[in-house]
Amino acid sequence: PVVNSCRDPKTLSFGAQKEEDDKKKTKLEQLASTANRVLNLNTHDSGDQKKYEKGKADLKSVQLFAVDVTLDPETAHPHLILSGDEKQVHHGDVRQRLPYNPKRFKSCVNILGKQSLSSGRFYFEVQVKGKTDWTVGVVTESIDRKEDITLSPEDGFWTVWLRDGNKYDANDENPVCLSLKSQLQKVGVFVDYEKGLVSFYDVDTADQLYSFTDCSFTEKLYPFFSPCTNDGGRNSAPLIICPVKPPLNIETLDFGGKKEYETKKAELKSVQQFAVDVTLDPDTAHPALFLSDDGKQVHDGDVWKKLQYNSKRFKKCVNVLGKQSFSSGRFYFEVQVKGKTAWTVGVATESIDRKEDITLSPEDGFWTVWLRDGNKYDANDENPVCLSLKSQLQRVGVFVDYEKGLVSFYDVDTADQLYSFTDCSFTEKLYPFFSPCTNDGGRNSAPLIICPINHNN
Repeated sequence: PVVNSCRDPKTLSFGAQKEEDDKKKTKLEQLASTANRVLNLNTHDSGDQKKYEKGKADLKSVQLFAVDVTLDPETAHPHLILSGDEKQVHHGDVRQRLPYNPKRFKSCVNILGKQSLSSGRFYFEVQVKGKTDWTVGVVTESIDRKEDITLSPEDGFWTVWLRDGNKYDANDENPVCLSLKSQLQKVGVFVDYEKGLVSFYDVDTADQLYSFTDCSFTEKLYPFFSPCTNDGGRNSAPLIICPVKPPLNIETLDFGGKKEYETKKAELKSVQQFAVDVTLDPDTAHPALFLSDDGKQVHDGDVWKKLQYNSKRFKKCVNVLGKQSFSSGRFYFEVQVKGKTAWTVGVATESIDRKEDITLSPEDGFWTVWLRDGNKYDANDENPVCLSLKSQLQRVGVFVDYEKGLVSFYDVDTADQLYSFTDCSFTEKLYPFFSPCTNDGGRNSAPLIICPINHNN
């Protein structure tokens, strides 16, 4: 059995966990990028291909039982902050004053899903990307929520976790160390109540991580999540409950739909070949912004950090630029905007005003699109253009052709071109531009994430 600690297998209260976190002195190295996780069957021998195909078939068979899971704020530890759609959770350092609730976790930074299961099968997926510590699984309704707890089936927990950035375990009666080829980005959880089965999957590789078998379920089961403590910002990324979407099958489209989709996909691929590696520049980041160690994620942290004056830094608006600049040629990058209610993404000139309130327009050196109020998308041209979308954006592609004076934005999932700024007159360096916007009381706490380009997708 293992205890619900965010650092080591000892029974720790929340305060002890945080104290242990603060002792951590070294930064964790990134073990693998998402790009390295993309499988290319052509590089595998026949045995590897068969193994992958079998794993993929197994994963698809359980994804058929996907359910819509949302987080239950009544169970959330007072340090946890939930997004407005109740799909994301992260540790917020400051303990909120909340009314007593018998459902709420008091000692450990945990939260349950709203949905329960007492028969049948269900499946859900959780993004764990960018985190150094987390716990995910299912639990019984009667678990202890007020004291330190032991993560074991005997105590009503069927979970896997990550600790210290690279230690994966399945928390069985005797903990099982999980040997993985690369860091997990998304975890799938499947339960068959009647069979007494709880299985965990690496969604990207289709590998089954671990299965608890011969479980004896006698009460309701709930999805269980712990983002663990913030760890001084090193573990600030949220856990995100993801929609389970089967891959688009163009065979189900009519002829006109196929042709249109293939044309759009070809155009997107033609600009993706100019993908560049963009990282965030901490010297430009507004003091309220928190950046991940790898410089790929940014979110608003509510609290202003005390930073030295820097002429590059944004003072009034919660913005940050990329480190990389471009004064010729073509370049492309992608940004995950999933789970956010407000954001701005695009490119800006080097000479933009960084100390006062700014106007997002080409005339002032900004070529951007944004989301406001959860559903209002605009391209910020000289006269703002409302963008009519069929569904919420999850990932935005940004393409620039310097010589042609072109800035185009794409919905990466549908391959739709969202908007193009044309006939731009560039005369100085351009920088990628990002604003996660304010936290909005936790409703907009999800980070903006600069994503690697998946050319195989």
